[in-house]
Amino acid sequence: MRTLLPIAPLVLMAGSLACGPSPAPVAPTAGQSEVKAGPAQVAVSPAFDLSPVAEPADVVGVLRWSNPAATLSSIATCAGLPPALAETGAQAFSSGVLSELVSPSIDTDQLATVLALDAPVHLIVALDDSSKRGKPVAAVSFGLTSLERARGALEAGASLTEVKPGMWKIGGKEPSSSSCFLAASAGSAPARLLCGDRDRDVTALGPYLARTLPTLAPEARDLHGEVRFVPLSAKFGGMAKQQLGGLPILAQSQLSIGQPQFDRALTDAATGVQQELEALINDASKAVVDLQVDNQSCVNFTAALELRGQSSWVAKTMADRANRAAAAPTLYWRAPKDSAGAFFDHGYDPAHYGGILKTLREMLEGWLEKEKIGKPADRKALADLLSLPINQGPSVSAHGYPDAPPAAAQAGKPTPNEVLDKVMGGFVGWNLFGFEETPDALIKYVKNAVTAYNTPGLRKRLPEIDIDPKDLPTVKTVQAPKELGKSSLAVEIQIVHDLPPLDGDASSTPAAKGKQKPKLTMTLHLLVMGEEKTTWVAFGNDKGDLLRRLATVKAGAPAAATLASRPGLEKLKTGKFAWGGFSTLAPITRTFQSVLSTLDQPGAAPVTLPREARIFGDALAKLPHKGEGLMFVTTQQQGGAAPRAEISINVSKPVLEDIGALVAAGLRMAGITKP
Repeated sequence: MRTLLPIAPLVLMAGSLACGPSPAPVAPTAGQSEVKAGPAQVAVSPAFDLSPVAEPADVVGVLRWSNPAATLSSIATCAGLPPALAETGAQAFSSGVLSELVSPSIDTDQLATVLALDAPVHLIVALDDSSKRGKPVAAVSFGLTSLERARGALEAGASLTEVKPGMWKIGGKEPSSSSCFLAASAGSAPARLLCGDRDRDVTALGPYLARTLPTLAPEARDLHGEVRFVPLSAKFGGMAKQQLGGLPILAQSQLSIGQPQFDRALTDAATGVQQELEALINDASKAVVDLQVDNQSCVNFTAALELRGQSSWVAKTMADRANRAAAAPTLYWRAPKDSAGAFFDHGYDPAHYGGILKTLREMLEGWLEKEKIGKPADRKALADLLSLPINQGPSVSAHGYPDAPPAAAQAGKPTPNEVLDKVMGGFVGWNLFGFEETPDALIKYVKNAVTAYNTPGLRKRLPEIDIDPKDLPTVKTVQAPKELGKSSLAVEIQIVHDLPPLDGDASSTPAAKGKQKPKLTMTLHLLVMGEEKTTWVAFGNDKGDLLRRLATVKAGAPAAATLASRPGLEKLKTGKFAWGGFSTLAPITRTFQSVLSTLDQPGAAPVTLPREARIFGDALAKLPHKGEGLMFVTTQQQGGAAPRAEISINVSKPVLEDIGALVAAGLRMAGITKP
């Protein structure tokens, strides 16, 4: 396992995109004996036993990649990458994967040419009853186009030792990070490379990997993996529950502080964790991941948790979320049309979280009392901030970036604060949150948070933990803009720091030491706008832009500037989701563009940007879809006797074409390909 765990992600990425048809299969026999040294005896044309064998007992992990060549070819097509470039890169990566497995004496470039990447790749993990330490057995299997060619590539750098008909141990005493075997195989590939941490891992799992898994019906998905919890629960569940029974005692002995309120809450928390973990041991069935790639919808990834009971808090929460699933709420379609990402949620049952938050409040209040921080009323006010206003109805979040101002010649050198504002605009942008709740509760919560933050009794102890209150941001409520209406609130957050001395800056010279140091100031704004049945919160560094966004989402505002008029979001109008939405590459591309363009202004940075940074900035500006391609992220829940929670991610063709353009630009910049 120590070798295969880091290899697993490499397996998912390695492969050759130019694979010819595989020869007719030949095959091995079973057996699970340990390897004994002896001379290599490889028959020229043996007739091996290809009959399937039963699945090993207590399999806890399976991964099957049906056709790496087809998967990678589809991704390259979606990304608009030249096939030759993809083939060359995949071949080099295949060689890198093999170098992690076989002896350094073997020419992995030559061996990579024998890999049949149009044949399935398998990884399997099973419990081992003979292991006193509970170490599992695990092995990975790669298809090979020819048994004879593979043997030739391997024998050029290592010895082959036959351990059973149709299976040969690769190498003897040569150093290697894993134990690998060559085996004849059933299925589309006539031979397979089998590798594990130990000889016994491969001899135990090899027959199933070489004779059974390759003959199974093709998966409907490109890649399928699962972790099975039932065998783990059957073997280790009782022991785990016994160990968990001591968790409250352990927590008291290690974490108690001698303050009654804190210690009681600590015991409650530890007991709650113990009970939930025990319930999950009983409930858990499997975790599943699937990947489907095609030339149209491109990349579709799903991950799911499947339960076999509903005794745990997790199972009950999943059932509640399943009952709330629906299409995107009406509030969602009021978000700005130019959002770089926008998500919705159908709300939560506060009862599911009340006990957790109550315990956390008691622990915080008890700790503050123990440390003599603030007065009782101050401590309670701070702890009460953990009484989060959980939304029971639908909510929406959206983010984006202000439109770039028209290009104009700037007179003189930009000030440090002007540079900072532009950079922060690229990082922070604008952020909107909408709730189908009246504004009173949220406004009260924000005011209480500002009051607690500024309470002198809670701040005067900060120097004892090396925090100077003067270095903390200034947070205060200010006059709310009239555009927000009556039920509104405005909070200003100001961060001030000394400007660090820059090369050539006069303020760093001895003559300027007596002068006041220049300050770098950043101001962020939080605006709350309440309507009759909805509340909107805006956050960012450009107050004017935030007000424009809030005007867009007001009830009755023209739909032309909202998501209601944005094409391509139809699936969010028709599907039933507990949570969902879309994102784009813009949070990444716009941030880099903003930083690079700002720092590239004359006098904006203490050093000149390197040529590579400018080339990268040009590539970002020339992306075919400007980073605006859609990536959908949705969740679906299922209740009942077997709860299930699934998250799905779809990466569309425009997204991959932008990524492909950046990859191509990077290769040209590195001199690997020509312009």
